[in-house]
Amino acid sequence: MSSKADWMVVAGFLLAATGVVLRVFMMMRSSDAHPAQVAAKEGRELLRSYGTTFPKSRIPLLMMVMLSVGLVLLLAGLLLELR
Repeated sequence: MSSKADWMVVAGFLLAATGVVLRVFMMMRSSDAHPAQVAAKEGRELLRSYGTTFPKSRIPLLMMVMLSVGLVLLLAGLLLELR
């Protein structure tokens, strides 16, 4: 096992986990922005409504970058470990 691959796996996991936490945060914040009498939205509808409710927020971009980079690092680190 190389220490470089270990750090890639750890960094990838942490970035991907942080991206998932940001996604949950966005969904929770989006559902809190709507009145209680309105039917509950699910999944992608919540993410779309987050963009209309908070148009200047950069959290969606940050979430996608963290998830993408995290998954790439995680997969690259795992492939280096198995090699």
